[in-house]
Amino acid sequence: MPTVVRIDLGPCINCSLCRRVCPTEAINYFSTGHRTHVVDPALCIGCDICVQVCPADCIDPDPDYQIDPDQLERAKVKARAFAKRQHTATVARKQHARAAVEAVAAAGSGARA
Repeated sequence: MPTVVRIDLGPCINCSLCRRVCPTEAINYFSTGHRTHVVDPALCIGCDICVQVCPADCIDPDPDYQIDPDQLERAKVKARAFAKRQHTATVARKQHARAAVEAVAAAGSGARA
């Protein structure tokens, strides 16, 4: 069973890297009325992506929190949808870049003729 994480607010520098990479959007900013990042355990799937990107090393497992299996499955569905959106956006950016390169190449070869 994955372990939910928590953010130690003392060393946290509020860089938002954790929030940006979270596939379930479980990390919220300013939700407590203070400028801090907080993990919503109901959405956390324990993927540890946030732990890997944190430059302050202030995200730790919260072994006391027990994940409800139904809740975990709902969060995983949300994470899969996030991954699909990210993949679709990446493919679209690459196609756009490829088309732009081809347009520039075609314009450049037409100018030389």
